[in-house]
Amino acid sequence: MAIDQKMLFKNDTSTEPVFSLAAGQHHAVGDASIPNIDTPEMVAPPPTYPGSNFYAADFVNMLETSIHSVINNHTSGALLLLSISNLSMIINAYGHDTSEIVIHDLTNMIKSLLSEGDTVQRLQRDQLGIILSSSYPEDTARMMQRIHTLVQNFGRDNFETASLYIIGVIGSVSFPQESADAHDALDKAYITVNSMQSNQQRTYESTRQEADQCRQQMGLANYFFKAVKEKRLRMAYQPIVDSASGRIAHYEALLRIVGQSGKISSAGALIPIAEKMGLIDVIDTLVMEMVIDELRNSNDVTLAFNVSNMTTENAAWLDNFENRIKETPEIAQRAIIEITETAAHRDLRRTAFFVASLQDLGCQVALDDFGSGYTSFRQLKALSVDMVKIDGVFIKDLAQSADNQFFVKTLLDFSQGFGLKTVAEFVETGDSAKILMKMGVDYMQGYYFGKPENHRSWLDEGEYKKE
Repeated sequence: MAIDQKMLFKNDTSTEPVFSLAAGQHHAVGDASIPNIDTPEMVAPPPTYPGSNFYAADFVNMLETSIHSVINNHTSGALLLLSISNLSMIINAYGHDTSEIVIHDLTNMIKSLLSEGDTVQRLQRDQLGIILSSSYPEDTARMMQRIHTLVQNFGRDNFETASLYIIGVIGSVSFPQESADAHDALDKAYITVNSMQSNQQRTYESTRQEADQCRQQMGLANYFFKAVKEKRLRMAYQPIVDSASGRIAHYEALLRIVGQSGKISSAGALIPIAEKMGLIDVIDTLVMEMVIDELRNSNDVTLAFNVSNMTTENAAWLDNFENRIKETPEIAQRAIIEITETAAHRDLRRTAFFVASLQDLGCQVALDDFGSGYTSFRQLKALSVDMVKIDGVFIKDLAQSADNQFFVKTLLDFSQGFGLKTVAEFVETGDSAKILMKMGVDYMQGYYFGKPENHRSWLDEGEYKKE
């Protein structure tokens, strides 16, 4: 697996914590804590906001005036930001003129809901700003709900075909409670709407707790890139054993980071953050290149590695992998690429193409975490993978759980009916291994057979001989 996210949460003694926000603090990730690193010192912003020109000066001035007014009168107001998520779709389907009519009509409809002294104005192409000059939090919540309902019903009420709908999100910032500055209020409203899914409404208050998480995620991304720059990435290898012979069939390659102290840690905490920040292709490409280098340097080892759900849809990664394999095509048969059930659920057609492309090169493909999702007969047939890896959550307590035994046996029968090889993950006891062997599993992986090791156990010295 390219990123050892599962082993991060297990009793892997080779892992150390990876990252934290402040000295002396540890933030939990699963059952693992993340250690301290120094984050870049934040530079104080200039007195004026560089982004202030994004908003109309008259709207900013009106907002500033409203904020000062509620402060002087000891009352409360609110800024609402409505973002039209599907405006590009409307433009693409109906053209520019229709999209402008939509914004114009929507603005007028919202205006009809407002009280005297309130304002609605277009701030950006797909955003409307609304100032509620006198509005306590409960009043703001009611207004947000009214606007939300208006947006949901917009297509039905305004277009004869009833085929044009608006998908929008609404964020609110109360002033002066949450902000006493116009630019700051606009920034917080922007943060709020960009933290939501479509057709939702949310207050800025509910996003405050995410600020530390965002800083932690960006710090962890910086930590990773620093490790890349300083060439502190390594692979660990966990054996996968043939149930019939007891011999090692192949290894799973797991990414590790060497800390500043020299201690080696799992890179598992990076996966969700890398996917969220668009960095997963960098990680998957690095892992792929490291595995290919290993296969080229050793003629008698087979390695498996995991790619993320997003990579299965990344044509550039596939092209890169294909080019690397074609340089030394003999290694293809010793490469096993693991994908997850989630990838198939995201886009079955594209995932099936990804699998077929790898198999055309001579590689094998495994479906990881099998049983954690809802893969159907049709999906499994369409994917045409070579093997499935049964999710470790069903293996861990196998000897003590009759339900897990029944479920695992069902998965094995299901897989073997398709002619697929099976791997049981998280085999940690001899009792579990005996049960799995009796059920007919093909391969087993887990701490009972070996933890991930940071050296190459298939070599006599653990390292390649220097020329």
